[in-house]
Amino acid sequence: MAKRYNPNKCKINRNYSISEIALLYDVHKNTVKTWLRRGLKRIDNQRPYIILGRDLKQFIKDLRGINKRPCELGEIYCMRCRTPRKPEQGTTTFDTETTRYGRIKASCNVCNSAMNRYFRLSDLEVLQRHFAVILPLQQKRIG
Repeated sequence: MAKRYNPNKCKINRNYSISEIALLYDVHKNTVKTWLRRGLKRIDNQRPYIILGRDLKQFIKDLRGINKRPCELGEIYCMRCRTPRKPEQGTTTFDTETTRYGRIKASCNVCNSAMNRYFRLSDLEVLQRHFAVILPLQQKRIG
């Protein structure tokens, strides 16, 4: 699993070298060099490479948002396909996890792997419109 780096660790008014960034974020120097190849800006092409703090902070913020794939209302994230997909019809069930939250379980319509998504119980009516949720008998009586 990818590590989530805190963009607030670096100071925007400071300049950093590759080794200082590696110590700051507890990563290897080669990871910082990979970040430079992926778009982290440096002051110039002379060595040692110097990176402005505000550029580093912006790069870390952008790095956190690269892998986000938000789901639409009728979609659930499939872990095998690694993309939001509509569930297969008739496989969607709703289980209550706590007094406030529940979980929708379904099968992916492409790869048939298990999918799940957490929801608030207050959003149950909206879910039934989009997912055709099958409720257990004891939950049908809940207001």
